[in-house]
Amino acid sequence: MQLLPRTHSLWLLPIAVTLLNFTSNSTKALANTTYAFSANYDLFSTSTPITQNVSLATLSGESTDAPYGLNTISGLNYVQVDFATGVLRLNTDPTSFGLQGFPPVSIVFGSGVNKLFGTDSAVGQIDFTTNTATTSGIFNIIGGEGLFARARGTLNFFEVDTLSSDPSIPNRARVSVTGFIQTVPEPRTNTTILAMGVIGVGMLLRRHRHC
Repeated sequence: MQLLPRTHSLWLLPIAVTLLNFTSNSTKALANTTYAFSANYDLFSTSTPITQNVSLATLSGESTDAPYGLNTISGLNYVQVDFATGVLRLNTDPTSFGLQGFPPVSIVFGSGVNKLFGTDSAVGQIDFTTNTATTSGIFNIIGGEGLFARARGTLNFFEVDTLSSDPSIPNRARVSVTGFIQTVPEPRTNTTILAMGVIGVGMLLRRHRHC
């Protein structure tokens, strides 16, 4: 079997190193795209009791100033209320309230091409004399669609609720959401470039074997 001359092997080495550096730098350059987000939503919610102090809330709302077409919000939340202190807690994870056999739920921003999927957790305070509440928390982005496919990040939210004493009438809230959304492109382009480079180096090797 004819071996590749040492000089040719050394000549091809920089090509391979350059190829790997190029694909590595391309990956870093395309690693993240960051989108600033700020919007206000008018939210409605209804609750279904699960235990004496935990319920499942169904949420829906709209925004007139949300960017990227994320002008709706919908989903479910588990809600725990301490009726002695008025402390209010929200979480999409039922185990945070000791619930067993209940599925985790989620929140969705957007109803068109662009969507954000995520979970949340929040703490608030109820004023029983005015039937109002204030709540602040974090929305953890776990994915999305359209512009926000492969999205990650966190959004902070603050809401002021007007609570209904009639179970047939939804609670109302004004929710302000701010933060940053990061997306990571699928590495298909870099994979293709790397494959093409490997093929190219292979062709050079075969060519020099016959020299």
